[in-house]
Amino acid sequence: MNSASEDMSITIEDGIIKTAIPAFSNQLLKECFHSFLDQEEGYRKSYLQTNYGYAFDGYSYYGQSDSSNQAYDDLLETFVFSNFFPKGKFPKEFSAFFSQQWNQLLHSISTIESQAIEAIGMSGVSNLAVNLGHMVSCNYYPAQEHFDHSAAKNTRLSAHPDVSLLTIFPFGIDGDLQYETPDGSWKNMESTQGIIGFPGYLMELVSGGKIKALNHRVKLSENRNTERFSFAFFSLPFRDAQLVFPNQKPVSGKEYFDKYLNLF
Repeated sequence: MNSASEDMSITIEDGIIKTAIPAFSNQLLKECFHSFLDQEEGYRKSYLQTNYGYAFDGYSYYGQSDSSNQAYDDLLETFVFSNFFPKGKFPKEFSAFFSQQWNQLLHSISTIESQAIEAIGMSGVSNLAVNLGHMVSCNYYPAQEHFDHSAAKNTRLSAHPDVSLLTIFPFGIDGDLQYETPDGSWKNMESTQGIIGFPGYLMELVSGGKIKALNHRVKLSENRNTERFSFAFFSLPFRDAQLVFPNQKPVSGKEYFDKYLNLF
């Protein structure tokens, strides 16, 4: 497998962090996630977010009214897992990923994050690392023909900034992801087989607004028969972490999540 110790050249364009590192293969995680999605509904719902109680871990589905991970009309199913909980808390369908790829990905992503923080001129927040864990959002977008309407503003996933310090796509991205430019227009993020990322709301707060969280969304595919998978890694605070933002009172990790959710 590749390693983040390869060419670490990083460029920043429209707030997007682009690296020269070839993407990892998503085949194993895709197979694990697909195996979970193939289980009966009752089994999937036994892993709802309410069974975890912190951050965004757990299963969410289209039409769910109490998910903190997606809007009720977003056209997807998700499973989120993190290192906030023991691996045994997550479905057995993901065990192969945990045993074969999880640790190496976390190591590589942590290295990329350190380099990216330096590249965007925020090396002063590197001391946050001890307070941060990592979360993975596994997203499955069924073929649009399964739905009789679209999500907000004709999207598959409605516009939002991420909760993370940085969001990293270790498997690259396809061409359906869009981001908002500083002038308020929407632009397609180029498909890439390299590792890519962008800042989230936590970076915006710790930078005192110097680095803006990237607002983004997933557009409707031109082919209604196309299903889509995506996997993003997020750097997030542990529950008891104490976070210091310029000109604000320190907050715990839990208080930070509440602050983020109040955006919606």
